[in-house]
Amino acid sequence: MSGFSSVLIGNESLLVQCAEALLARGGEVARIVTRNGEIAEWARGRGIEVTAPGAGLAERLRGVSFDWLFSIANLDMLGEDVLALAARGAVNFHDGPLPAYAGLNAPVWALIAGETRFGITWHMMTAGADEGDIVAQEVFDIAPDETALTLNAKCYAAGLDAFERVLDGAEAGEMPRVVQNLAGRSYFARDKRPEAFGRLDFARPAEELARLVRALDHGTYWNPLTLAKFEAAGEVFFVTAAEIEAAEEAAPGTVLDIRA
Repeated sequence: MSGFSSVLIGNESLLVQCAEALLARGGEVARIVTRNGEIAEWARGRGIEVTAPGAGLAERLRGVSFDWLFSIANLDMLGEDVLALAARGAVNFHDGPLPAYAGLNAPVWALIAGETRFGITWHMMTAGADEGDIVAQEVFDIAPDETALTLNAKCYAAGLDAFERVLDGAEAGEMPRVVQNLAGRSYFARDKRPEAFGRLDFARPAEELARLVRALDHGTYWNPLTLAKFEAAGEVFFVTAAEIEAAEEAAPGTVLDIRA
């Protein structure tokens, strides 16, 4: 493999997995940019210098020579001054199939929408969020009982698999690119939240409510949006799981059974 150097930016375990794949293929990691202590510890154990993200990053990376910048599970917008430091270009991992699910928390919005297929995208980075040319993309099925937790896990696995194709491009010195058709773009902003902040409207179809509960189920991981919830007797109750069962006819919201 022809050698190339890189800087990796991100704060989740996927960065470490991708870095290990890169190193195994003979690439060089010139710097890791992270605020995650465990990733920083891993990097130093590998003899890789760590730099803090945030304002002034371009200055902190000044003098570091590298070919590619890889943004992996990184939610920080990177300025053009940072992107310009990469001699050959900057590539970002996005946990959604672009251009349809640009922005943040794409798996959640796909589950709420009732999608049956989803995917991930590696794309070139530009000044516009998630607008750059597609480098690699993987698409897969959404299971009927999929939650945000399980769909995120699928995204990470697919992202790691597709990263091998990204490394092929890095080795060749030029990424294969497919221009996005932005006419089909949907963008989900950082402050977007489910309708009524996840409050269940029992007049809605049961399938829709169950999807919402699963979409907001992040397991033990941090939930960046909200939890599904309902109000009864002046109290608010969080809903972490839901199943659809055949039941007798009753007005929406009627309690038909209580089980210990």
